[in-house]
Amino acid sequence: MSGGLLEGHTIVISGVGPGMGRKLALQCAQQGAKVVLGARSAAFIDSVAAEIAEAGGDALPVPVDVTEPDDCRRLIARAAEHFGGVHALVNSAFRFETALFEDADLADWRGAMEVACFGGLELAQAALPHLKETRGCIVNVSTVGTRIGTEGSGGYNIAKAALNMATRQLARELGPYGIRVNGALMGWMDGEPLRQGFAARAEARGISVEDLERQLAEAIPLRRIPRDDECAGAVVFLLSGLASAVTGVLLDVNGGQFMSN
Repeated sequence: MSGGLLEGHTIVISGVGPGMGRKLALQCAQQGAKVVLGARSAAFIDSVAAEIAEAGGDALPVPVDVTEPDDCRRLIARAAEHFGGVHALVNSAFRFETALFEDADLADWRGAMEVACFGGLELAQAALPHLKETRGCIVNVSTVGTRIGTEGSGGYNIAKAALNMATRQLARELGPYGIRVNGALMGWMDGEPLRQGFAARAEARGISVEDLERQLAEAIPLRRIPRDDECAGAVVFLLSGLASAVTGVLLDVNGGQFMSN
């Protein structure tokens, strides 16, 4: 794979999962990047690395728990040693907590914060010396839930909201090094994880899967749920030279479900 938007770049992606994370890794490789895959599931990231290799790309899977600072430092060190540097970091790890505030165990919400916000900060701090050398970039993957709120998702939304502020703070402080820091705020994403959850969501609402999908689509101006590969493409844009003048931005990627001022 060569000649793409990310040709010759080493990109570390944390929180690689079966939805957008996998699609993002594949797209980065298709655009010429060397991809370092970080997640707790060694078997899964091994399978994604194999997909990339089969397509002619280059990927390094590294199991990581982003709540462990030593793991974060090891992930970045492995990336730099294996590929000779680090050009970009994507923070997409999260812990989803489903509870209303009234009933929530706040220890669980703290755990969500450790993963989504402090995990990303640990990785960014570990990657900083390398990003200074390459004048690289960071993209933090967040959620439309930080814009509009969703009942029962407080732990997740608040953790990602903290990551949004971290995005702007780091953009301000790291800009003088030539390092760009941006966020991509995802809404509903049509992909395998969402599809797997449709039946349970529909049953909980007492409606059919088809009616649920129609209701979700009707709340989106484009009248469809964006695909996870489309959402991954927005992150690729922020990683690429096409966004060379963009930093401190929280890009809404949700088909117009929320429109920022």
